Amino acid sequence: MSEKLLHHLLITKTSFTTSDKMKVAVKLLQSFHLLFEMTDSSQRLSYTMPYFSQEYFTDLTASRRQPVKLSVDMLFGGLTPPQYVYHQISVKLLNDLQDCSEKAVRKNGVELRDEAYTLQLLHDYKSRKLSISVTSACRQIGNAWKMLTTSVHSTVKYVNSTWRASKITCINLCAHCPLVGEKRPKRFINPSWCRPPKDGESLPMTSDSSPGRCGTYRDVPACLLHPTFQLSGDELQKLSDFVKTNYKPPDNIGHSGAATHTVGTDDVLSDVSDEEEDTTSTSEDLTKLTLVPTTNQSIKSLFINTSKIYKMTSPFRGRALIINNNKYRIGGERLGSSYDVDNTFALFRKMGFEVVKQKDLTAEGILQCIQSETRDEIHNTYGMFFLFLFAHGANGMIHGVDSQPVYLTQIYSLINSTNFPNMAGKPKVVVIQACRVGNSVSQTEQNIQQSTNSSSPELSALRTHQQEAETSTGQRNFDVDDLLILHSCFENSVSMKFRDGGSLLLRILVKTLYRHACHPDLAELFDIVKHRVRKISGIMKERHSGNYTTQTPVVTNTLTGRRKIYLFPLFHGEW
Repeated sequence: MSEKLLHHLLITKTSFTTSDKMKVAVKLLQSFHLLFEMTDSSQRLSYTMPYFSQEYFTDLTASRRQPVKLSVDMLFGGLTPPQYVYHQISVKLLNDLQDCSEKAVRKNGVELRDEAYTLQLLHDYKSRKLSISVTSACRQIGNAWKMLTTSVHSTVKYVNSTWRASKITCINLCAHCPLVGEKRPKRFINPSWCRPPKDGESLPMTSDSSPGRCGTYRDVPACLLHPTFQLSGDELQKLSDFVKTNYKPPDNIGHSGAATHTVGTDDVLSDVSDEEEDTTSTSEDLTKLTLVPTTNQSIKSLFINTSKIYKMTSPFRGRALIINNNKYRIGGERLGSSYDVDNTFALFRKMGFEVVKQKDLTAEGILQCIQSETRDEIHNTYGMFFLFLFAHGANGMIHGVDSQPVYLTQIYSLINSTNFPNMAGKPKVVVIQACRVGNSVSQTEQNIQQSTNSSSPELSALRTHQQEAETSTGQRNFDVDDLLILHSCFENSVSMKFRDGGSLLLRILVKTLYRHACHPDLAELFDIVKHRVRKISGIMKERHSGNYTTQTPVVTNTLTGRRKIYLFPLFHGEW
């Protein structure tokens, strides 16, 4: 607004009538970072108050004018800052970067543009999220990193000093991934350089300028992976050559050159992406991971909406049964399976499930164990049921420790609505870690260094092995509603398992649920796990040709009423 208009508004709403008192009013608003003062090309004074803006940013106007995009998402946990704090951050950023030639202010953020770069800050109060991004040409990447780090530090320090009850999670999005067209960029949670330096400290940056790796890409310039403020002429040339060779403009570029970028309503942590910083390491103790709670209000509101989701119970979500066949009478020990049990047990206890473990069961023992579980009246008070099966297997079956087969259709029949009435209409989730090669145990287990196992059929297998299931269950065309099944590998394939760490499927599943069960639904998370297992096993196959194969899990979904399963970790319906 113009200076005259501001004065008019202040005079109308207050008793300020003299020039001196007007200056006091302006200075007061500026001191609280509510008002930004600027001059136009004619040196006329004007003022901006983001809080009263009626316009919103709907696109990131410079996101693909320049190939390099550096960005950090901030999620505010704890006691979330009030809405005006987001506007104060916008005004503070404008004050910190006065030299920018072009400035735009909107209700949901600010944009500062110069010839060399564009910086944009977007915020969404409802989802407790703030994003800062800088786009630049290759030759300006050092200055772009400086601008991003100083803006992040300024924001973190301001929030920590004015709203200490809020806990900030910083998520750095890999600059390399969008450059090469990856739709799910790699993310770094709370990287050390996002922490503001103490008084007297210099800006944090790495001294390692050697090329790194991102996913399947090798020799990625270091300046695309972490802050690098100064690059030599040779390094700039290598970056330029890399960008020319690999740059893929996004699909959503419009005629104006603007890439669509709308701040979503979900938490940034819900935007699950490939996390391949450590694809093959099994040294991390997954039992010590921390569960991320559900905080997004729109997701919380679904807790009682039984038309869109399956109803969850509290304080216990349900019951999880883990059957782990480790020591076989023929075929030896399934080395590493104890890690799968420990990791699964720890996660689901934290999730609010009652967890039961069974070990080394014969084929008959497996069926008896599941049947006994379905007759337990405790399930009448629970909202869902998880069944984990870790064993040797083959197409359409798993094996008891006596090497006798248990057809998967027999298991599905035992947990259908007829035989499991306390779970009728409630979701039953089955996770199977076993191989699916051949028709007998002797053909299935590969005890190479990764020790494999897996087994799984989908709806087609439910029909294929119907005849075998009839023999033991006496049923035909049994009900398969409300099932969500995750098989570790595709038909006629093996599954990867490490002696020291457990199976690839369970390690990825457990890590994904710890971090992201807070907001996406379970079927979506299973699809993400499937994608990750396939991608990471492909990388391992590339690195160790001959020892590994690409592993493709299979997800089967018979959930009814178009409803979804949300686990709501650490949320029990309180507001």
